[in-house]
Amino acid sequence: MPFSSWTELCDHLGKQFDIDVDLNGVLFLVGIRERGLTFQPFSKEEKLSLINLGSCTLYQEMGLTEKTGTDADGWPVFTQKALAPVIPEERKHKVLQDCAVRYFKKIYPTEAG
Repeated sequence: MPFSSWTELCDHLGKQFDIDVDLNGVLFLVGIRERGLTFQPFSKEEKLSLINLGSCTLYQEMGLTEKTGTDADGWPVFTQKALAPVIPEERKHKVLQDCAVRYFKKIYPTEAG
């Protein structure tokens, strides 16, 4: 497996895409992947929408959100699950990091050897 921690994930993605990676960068990459897009120039509004999509996708990893369809522009629509716990603001960063590691482990599975 190419990584087992947040730091290793950031290193892996940074090398793969030749960029500096932080949490917003990872959320942006998740959003691009979930929309089926490639690296290209995006407006500030598009970047923020892709980061939001990344957040919703990662919260889905924890069962906090659920994809309920797509809007008229083809963007996924998520709803918060009724019984989802409220995550304290100071923990959200770590929760998203942990979800990102789980998300990318599914994309880069352990290679049989």
